[in-house]
Amino acid sequence: MPRFRMSRINSQLQREISMILAREVRDEKLTEVIVTSVDCSKDLKYAKVYYTTLHENGRAEIAKLLDKCSSFVRTTLGRVLSYRTVPELTFKFDDSEELAREMDKVLDKISAAQPVPPDEQEGEGETHDDDTRADE
Repeated sequence: MPRFRMSRINSQLQREISMILAREVRDEKLTEVIVTSVDCSKDLKYAKVYYTTLHENGRAEIAKLLDKCSSFVRTTLGRVLSYRTVPELTFKFDDSEELAREMDKVLDKISAAQPVPPDEQEGEGETHDDDTRADE
């Protein structure tokens, strides 16, 4: 049961933080931020907010802006949510998508470098019996 509760809290925090960043924060650079997940501690005192951006340039500046506006986001969350305590937010860049792309590239290189076994090559050794069929 606690796992379900924490999952529900994390997804609610993710949804609310995304809406706050999109609608209530005045800096237009933060509209490029996509909140990918939230990992809240069991006592609801701390929450890591994982995010990614639409563009690769300006990530350092966006990280500084998120750290700067984290107290505003927390205050706004306090007005929206009915939790006893609102967690302290720490924004962390989520690079899992980039790592997945890099792994795909490595796997593509490996599969391109391996020769195709003769039994899997297309067109070789196949016989078509359509023309040799006897009329019945």
